[in-house]
Amino acid sequence: MRNLLIAALGVLLCGGLSVAQTAPNASTSKLSVELPGEPWSLVFDAPGFKVNINGLQKDGRAYLEADNQSTGAVLSVFLERTSSKATDDECKANQERRLAQNVDYKREKIETKNQDGMAIVEYTIPQFQGVPVQQRNLFACLPKDDVYVDIHISKSLFKAGQEQLLSAVLNSAHFVENAPSGATADASAQKPAQTTLDYVREGSLYFVQHNYAAAIAPYKAALDAEKQKRTLPRNLWLALVDNLAMAYGITGDLDRVEETVNYGLSQDPTYPIFYYNLACVAAGRNDENKTMDLLRKAFSYKGNVIPGESMPDPGVDDSFKPFMTDQKFREFLESLKRVPGA
Repeated sequence: MRNLLIAALGVLLCGGLSVAQTAPNASTSKLSVELPGEPWSLVFDAPGFKVNINGLQKDGRAYLEADNQSTGAVLSVFLERTSSKATDDECKANQERRLAQNVDYKREKIETKNQDGMAIVEYTIPQFQGVPVQQRNLFACLPKDDVYVDIHISKSLFKAGQEQLLSAVLNSAHFVENAPSGATADASAQKPAQTTLDYVREGSLYFVQHNYAAAIAPYKAALDAEKQKRTLPRNLWLALVDNLAMAYGITGDLDRVEETVNYGLSQDPTYPIFYYNLACVAAGRNDENKTMDLLRKAFSYKGNVIPGESMPDPGVDDSFKPFMTDQKFREFLESLKRVPGA
Protein backbone atom coordinates (compact mmCIF):
# COMPACT_ATOMS: atom_id res chain seq x y z
CA MET A 1 0.00 0.00 0.00
CA ARG A 2 1.03 3.62 -0.42
CA ASN A 3 2.48 5.77 2.34
CA LEU A 4 -0.04 6.55 5.04
CA LEU A 5 -2.17 9.65 4.62
CA ILE A 6 -3.73 11.20 7.70
CA ALA A 7 -3.64 14.86 6.71
CA ALA A 8 -7.28 15.69 7.28
CA LEU A 9 -7.52 13.49 10.36
CA GLY A 10 -4.44 15.00 11.94
CA VAL A 11 -6.29 18.14 12.94
CA LEU A 12 -8.35 16.04 15.33
CA LEU A 13 -5.26 15.11 17.27
CA CYS A 14 -3.79 18.58 17.69
CA GLY A 15 -3.67 19.87 21.24
CA GLY A 16 -3.74 16.42 22.83
CA LEU A 17 -5.50 13.13 22.38
CA SER A 18 -8.40 13.45 24.80
CA VAL A 19 -11.98 12.91 23.71
CA ALA A 20 -13.84 15.08 26.16
CA GLN A 21 -17.26 13.81 25.16
CA THR A 22 -16.49 10.28 26.23
CA ALA A 23 -13.99 10.38 29.04
CA PRO A 24 -12.32 12.59 31.66
CA ASN A 25 -8.90 13.93 30.74
CA ALA A 26 -7.39 14.23 34.20
CA SER A 27 -4.65 11.92 35.40
CA THR A 28 -5.82 9.17 37.69
CA SER A 29 -4.36 6.35 39.76
CA LYS A 30 -7.00 3.75 38.83
CA LEU A 31 -8.41 2.87 35.41
CA SER A 32 -11.58 0.82 35.03
CA VAL A 33 -13.33 -0.66 32.00
CA GLU A 34 -16.49 -2.75 31.92
CA LEU A 35 -19.12 -4.32 29.68
CA PRO A 36 -22.80 -3.64 30.40
CA GLY A 37 -24.45 -6.70 31.90
CA GLU A 38 -21.26 -8.20 33.31
CA PRO A 39 -21.01 -8.32 37.12
CA TRP A 40 -17.38 -7.19 37.15
CA SER A 41 -15.00 -4.50 35.94
CA LEU A 42 -11.35 -4.75 34.96
CA VAL A 43 -9.26 -2.31 37.00
CA PHE A 44 -5.64 -1.17 36.62
CA ASP A 45 -3.58 0.61 39.25
CA ALA A 46 -1.92 3.06 36.90
CA PRO A 47 -0.87 6.36 38.52
CA GLY A 48 -0.13 9.16 36.09
CA PHE A 49 -2.30 7.79 33.28
CA LYS A 50 -4.82 10.03 31.55
CA VAL A 51 -7.99 8.49 30.14
CA ASN A 52 -8.61 9.45 26.53
CA ILE A 53 -11.47 7.10 25.68
CA ASN A 54 -13.59 4.83 27.84
CA GLY A 55 -16.90 3.52 26.59
CA LEU A 56 -18.90 1.10 24.51
CA GLN A 57 -18.21 0.87 20.79
CA LYS A 58 -20.92 0.48 18.18
CA ASP A 59 -19.80 -3.12 17.58
CA GLY A 60 -20.57 -3.94 21.22
CA ARG A 61 -17.01 -4.04 22.55
CA ALA A 62 -15.94 -1.98 25.53
CA TYR A 63 -12.78 0.04 24.92
CA LEU A 64 -10.39 1.93 27.18
CA GLU A 65 -7.45 4.01 25.97
CA ALA A 66 -5.14 5.95 28.30
CA ASP A 67 -1.60 7.29 28.25
CA ASN A 68 1.07 8.44 30.65
CA GLN A 69 2.73 11.50 29.19
CA SER A 70 5.61 11.43 31.66
CA THR A 71 6.68 7.88 30.75
CA GLY A 72 5.31 7.67 27.21
CA ALA A 73 3.43 4.45 27.96
CA VAL A 74 0.07 3.86 26.25
CA LEU A 75 -2.58 1.41 27.46
CA SER A 76 -5.52 0.14 25.43
CA VAL A 77 -8.01 -2.53 26.44
CA PHE A 78 -10.83 -4.28 24.60
CA LEU A 79 -13.52 -6.36 26.28
CA GLU A 80 -15.34 -8.53 23.76
CA ARG A 81 -18.25 -10.79 24.65
CA THR A 82 -18.42 -14.20 22.98
CA SER A 83 -21.36 -16.54 22.43
CA SER A 84 -19.76 -19.27 24.55
CA LYS A 85 -17.32 -19.53 27.42
CA ALA A 86 -14.01 -17.78 26.77
CA THR A 87 -11.03 -20.15 26.89
CA ASP A 88 -7.28 -20.10 27.46
CA ASP A 89 -6.78 -22.04 24.22
CA GLU A 90 -8.48 -19.36 22.14
CA CYS A 91 -6.38 -16.65 23.78
CA LYS A 92 -3.25 -18.60 22.86
CA ALA A 93 -4.52 -19.06 19.30
CA ASN A 94 -5.28 -15.34 19.04
CA GLN A 95 -1.72 -14.46 20.03
CA GLU A 96 -0.37 -16.92 17.45
CA ARG A 97 -2.52 -15.24 14.79
CA ARG A 98 -1.18 -11.88 15.90
CA LEU A 99 2.40 -12.95 15.30
CA ALA A 100 1.50 -14.59 11.97
CA GLN A 101 -0.21 -11.47 10.65
CA ASN A 102 1.49 -9.79 7.69
CA VAL A 103 2.69 -6.34 8.72
CA ASP A 104 4.74 -3.64 7.02
CA TYR A 105 7.33 -3.41 9.77
CA LYS A 106 9.94 -5.66 11.35
CA ARG A 107 9.41 -7.30 14.72
CA GLU A 108 12.40 -7.87 16.98
CA LYS A 109 12.98 -9.39 20.43
CA ILE A 110 9.81 -11.46 20.26
CA GLU A 111 8.82 -13.16 23.50
CA THR A 112 5.82 -15.35 24.30
CA LYS A 113 4.77 -16.64 27.70
CA ASN A 114 1.85 -17.52 29.94
CA GLN A 115 1.51 -15.63 33.19
CA ASP A 116 -1.31 -15.53 35.74
CA GLY A 117 -3.78 -16.97 33.26
CA MET A 118 -2.75 -14.58 30.47
CA ALA A 119 -1.28 -15.46 27.08
CA ILE A 120 1.37 -12.78 26.52
CA VAL A 121 3.28 -11.67 23.42
CA GLU A 122 5.97 -9.00 23.42
CA TYR A 123 8.04 -7.53 20.60
CA THR A 124 9.85 -4.40 19.54
CA ILE A 125 9.24 -2.45 16.33
CA PRO A 126 12.65 -0.85 15.64
CA GLN A 127 11.51 1.43 12.84
CA PHE A 128 8.53 2.22 10.67
CA GLN A 129 8.93 3.38 7.07
CA GLY A 130 12.55 4.26 7.77
CA VAL A 131 11.80 6.25 10.93
CA PRO A 132 13.35 4.88 14.16
CA VAL A 133 10.59 4.31 16.72
CA GLN A 134 11.92 1.56 19.03
CA GLN A 135 8.38 0.79 20.14
CA ARG A 136 8.06 -2.01 22.67
CA ASN A 137 4.68 -3.73 22.59
CA LEU A 138 3.12 -6.02 25.17
CA PHE A 139 -0.10 -7.85 24.28
CA ALA A 140 -2.00 -9.92 26.84
CA CYS A 141 -5.14 -11.98 26.29
CA LEU A 142 -7.15 -13.54 29.10
CA PRO A 143 -10.58 -15.13 29.31
CA LYS A 144 -13.20 -14.06 31.87
CA ASP A 145 -16.54 -15.88 31.83
CA ASP A 146 -17.94 -15.17 28.32
CA VAL A 147 -15.58 -12.26 27.65
CA TYR A 148 -12.15 -12.01 26.06
CA VAL A 149 -9.89 -9.31 27.50
CA ASP A 150 -7.29 -7.95 25.06
CA ILE A 151 -4.68 -5.67 26.63
CA HIS A 152 -2.05 -3.71 24.70
CA ILE A 153 0.65 -1.69 26.46
CA SER A 154 3.28 0.09 24.40
CA LYS A 155 6.08 2.60 24.65
CA SER A 156 8.03 4.29 21.87
CA LEU A 157 11.72 5.16 22.25
CA PHE A 158 11.98 2.17 24.56
CA LYS A 159 15.31 1.53 26.24
CA ALA A 160 16.77 -1.41 28.12
CA GLY A 161 15.78 -1.27 31.77
CA GLN A 162 12.33 0.19 31.11
CA GLU A 163 10.51 -3.15 31.12
CA GLN A 164 8.90 -2.26 34.45
CA LEU A 165 7.00 0.62 32.83
CA LEU A 166 4.94 -1.93 30.92
CA SER A 167 4.91 -4.93 33.24
CA ALA A 168 3.81 -2.88 36.26
CA VAL A 169 0.68 -1.77 34.46
CA LEU A 170 -0.13 -5.30 33.32
CA ASN A 171 0.56 -6.83 36.74
CA SER A 172 -1.81 -4.35 38.37
CA ALA A 173 -4.79 -5.61 36.36
CA HIS A 174 -7.50 -7.18 38.52
CA PHE A 175 -11.24 -7.79 38.47
CA VAL A 176 -13.64 -6.19 40.94
CA GLU A 177 -17.33 -6.78 41.49
CA ASN A 178 -19.56 -4.08 40.05
CA ALA A 179 -21.93 -1.92 42.07
CA PRO A 180 -25.58 -3.02 42.18
CA SER A 181 -27.31 -2.85 38.81
CA GLY A 182 -29.35 0.22 39.71
CA ALA A 183 -26.28 2.28 40.51
CA THR A 184 -24.57 1.04 37.36
CA ALA A 185 -27.57 1.99 35.25
CA ASP A 186 -27.61 5.49 36.78
CA ALA A 187 -23.93 5.96 36.01
CA SER A 188 -24.36 4.69 32.45
CA ALA A 189 -27.27 7.03 31.87
CA GLN A 190 -25.05 9.99 32.74
CA LYS A 191 -22.38 9.03 30.17
CA PRO A 192 -22.89 10.79 26.81
CA ALA A 193 -23.16 8.61 23.71
CA GLN A 194 -20.25 8.64 21.28
CA THR A 195 -20.64 10.87 18.24
CA THR A 196 -19.34 10.27 14.73
CA LEU A 197 -16.44 12.57 15.45
CA ASP A 198 -15.63 10.58 18.60
CA TYR A 199 -15.34 7.42 16.50
CA VAL A 200 -13.11 9.20 13.99
CA ARG A 201 -10.85 10.42 16.80
CA GLU A 202 -10.72 6.93 18.27
CA GLY A 203 -9.80 5.35 14.96
CA SER A 204 -7.17 8.02 14.37
CA LEU A 205 -5.53 7.29 17.71
CA TYR A 206 -4.96 3.72 16.57
CA PHE A 207 -4.09 4.73 13.02
CA VAL A 208 -1.25 7.05 13.99
CA GLN A 209 0.09 4.27 16.24
CA HIS A 210 0.06 1.96 13.18
CA ASN A 211 -2.43 -0.32 14.92
CA TYR A 212 -4.55 -0.66 11.81
CA ALA A 213 -6.54 -3.69 12.89
CA ALA A 214 -7.80 -1.82 15.94
CA ALA A 215 -8.56 1.31 13.87
CA ILE A 216 -11.06 -0.56 11.72
CA ALA A 217 -13.93 -0.86 14.24
CA PRO A 218 -14.17 2.84 15.20
CA TYR A 219 -13.61 4.02 11.63
CA LYS A 220 -16.33 1.65 10.42
CA ALA A 221 -18.67 2.88 13.16
CA ALA A 222 -18.03 6.45 11.99
CA LEU A 223 -18.70 5.59 8.34
CA ASP A 224 -21.85 3.64 9.22
CA ALA A 225 -23.13 6.70 11.06
CA GLU A 226 -22.24 8.92 8.09
CA LYS A 227 -24.23 6.62 5.79
CA GLN A 228 -27.28 7.42 7.89
CA LYS A 229 -26.61 11.15 8.11
CA ARG A 230 -23.64 13.14 6.81
CA THR A 231 -22.14 15.32 9.52
CA LEU A 232 -18.43 15.47 8.68
CA PRO A 233 -16.84 18.13 6.44
CA ARG A 234 -16.03 16.80 2.97
CA ASN A 235 -12.26 16.61 3.43
CA LEU A 236 -12.57 14.82 6.74
CA TRP A 237 -15.15 12.44 5.27
CA LEU A 238 -12.82 11.62 2.38
CA ALA A 239 -9.94 10.98 4.76
CA LEU A 240 -12.16 8.74 6.89
CA VAL A 241 -13.10 6.55 3.92
CA ASP A 242 -9.51 6.51 2.68
CA ASN A 243 -8.03 5.57 6.05
CA LEU A 244 -10.62 2.85 6.64
CA ALA A 245 -9.81 1.42 3.21
CA MET A 246 -6.08 1.52 3.97
CA ALA A 247 -6.62 -0.17 7.33
CA TYR A 248 -8.48 -2.97 5.57
CA GLY A 249 -5.76 -3.18 2.91
CA ILE A 250 -2.85 -3.31 5.34
CA THR A 251 -4.60 -6.12 7.23
CA GLY A 252 -5.13 -8.01 3.96
CA ASP A 253 -8.90 -7.66 3.46
CA LEU A 254 -9.08 -6.65 -0.22
CA ASP A 255 -12.83 -7.29 -0.48
CA ARG A 256 -13.53 -4.77 2.27
CA VAL A 257 -11.18 -2.26 0.66
CA GLU A 258 -13.15 -2.56 -2.57
CA GLU A 259 -16.51 -2.31 -0.80
CA THR A 260 -15.44 0.75 1.19
CA VAL A 261 -13.89 2.60 -1.74
CA ASN A 262 -16.78 1.86 -4.08
CA TYR A 263 -19.11 3.42 -1.53
CA GLY A 264 -16.80 6.42 -1.40
CA LEU A 265 -16.93 6.74 -5.19
CA SER A 266 -20.73 6.54 -5.13
CA GLN A 267 -20.66 9.72 -3.04
CA ASP A 268 -17.64 11.49 -4.55
CA PRO A 269 -16.71 10.04 -7.98
CA THR A 270 -13.84 12.44 -8.75
CA TYR A 271 -11.64 11.87 -5.70
CA PRO A 272 -8.42 10.39 -7.17
CA ILE A 273 -7.21 8.46 -4.12
CA PHE A 274 -10.27 6.22 -4.25
CA TYR A 275 -9.26 5.06 -7.75
CA TYR A 276 -5.67 4.66 -6.56
CA ASN A 277 -6.86 2.40 -3.73
CA LEU A 278 -8.83 0.29 -6.19
CA ALA A 279 -5.71 0.02 -8.34
CA CYS A 280 -3.92 -1.42 -5.29
CA VAL A 281 -6.72 -3.98 -4.95
CA ALA A 282 -6.44 -4.91 -8.63
CA ALA A 283 -2.68 -5.30 -8.24
CA GLY A 284 -3.23 -7.52 -5.22
CA ARG A 285 -5.35 -9.73 -7.47
CA ASN A 286 -2.63 -9.71 -10.17
CA ASP A 287 -4.82 -7.92 -12.73
CA GLU A 288 -2.32 -5.69 -14.50
CA ASN A 289 -4.66 -4.26 -17.13
CA LYS A 290 -7.28 -3.25 -14.56
CA THR A 291 -4.52 -1.79 -12.39
CA MET A 292 -3.39 0.46 -15.23
CA ASP A 293 -6.95 1.52 -16.06
CA LEU A 294 -7.58 2.54 -12.45
CA LEU A 295 -4.26 4.35 -12.11
CA ARG A 296 -5.00 6.24 -15.32
CA LYS A 297 -8.37 7.26 -13.88
CA ALA A 298 -6.78 8.26 -10.58
CA PHE A 299 -4.23 10.54 -12.22
CA SER A 300 -6.85 12.10 -14.48
CA TYR A 301 -8.43 13.48 -11.28
CA LYS A 302 -5.17 14.36 -9.55
CA GLY A 303 -6.22 17.99 -9.23
CA ASN A 304 -8.93 16.94 -6.77
CA VAL A 305 -6.68 15.80 -3.93
CA ILE A 306 -7.33 17.17 -0.44
CA PRO A 307 -5.39 20.39 0.28
CA GLY A 308 -2.00 19.39 1.68
CA GLU A 309 -2.22 15.96 0.04
CA SER A 310 -0.30 14.83 -3.05
CA MET A 311 -0.71 11.92 -5.40
CA PRO A 312 1.30 8.85 -4.36
CA ASP A 313 4.12 7.61 -6.58
CA PRO A 314 3.11 4.15 -7.82
CA GLY A 315 6.67 3.56 -8.94
CA VAL A 316 7.80 3.15 -5.33
CA ASP A 317 4.60 1.55 -4.00
CA ASP A 318 5.06 -2.10 -3.00
CA SER A 319 1.51 -2.80 -4.21
CA PHE A 320 2.74 -2.58 -7.80
CA LYS A 321 6.14 -4.21 -7.31
CA PRO A 322 5.12 -7.47 -9.08
CA PHE A 323 4.50 -5.50 -12.29
CA MET A 324 7.75 -3.55 -12.26
CA THR A 325 9.59 -6.22 -14.26
CA ASP A 326 7.17 -5.58 -17.16
CA GLN A 327 8.51 -2.88 -19.49
CA LYS A 328 4.98 -2.06 -20.61
CA PHE A 329 3.99 -1.26 -17.04
CA ARG A 330 7.10 0.86 -16.42
CA GLU A 331 6.41 2.84 -19.59
CA PHE A 332 2.83 3.26 -18.48
CA LEU A 333 3.98 4.74 -15.16
CA GLU A 334 6.13 7.22 -17.06
CA SER A 335 3.10 8.23 -19.11
CA LEU A 336 1.17 9.05 -15.94
CA LYS A 337 3.54 11.96 -15.29
CA ARG A 338 2.15 13.59 -18.43
CA VAL A 339 -1.54 13.05 -17.62
CA PRO A 340 -3.26 16.44 -17.17
CA GLY A 341 -5.19 16.73 -13.91
CA ALA A 342 -8.90 17.52 -13.64
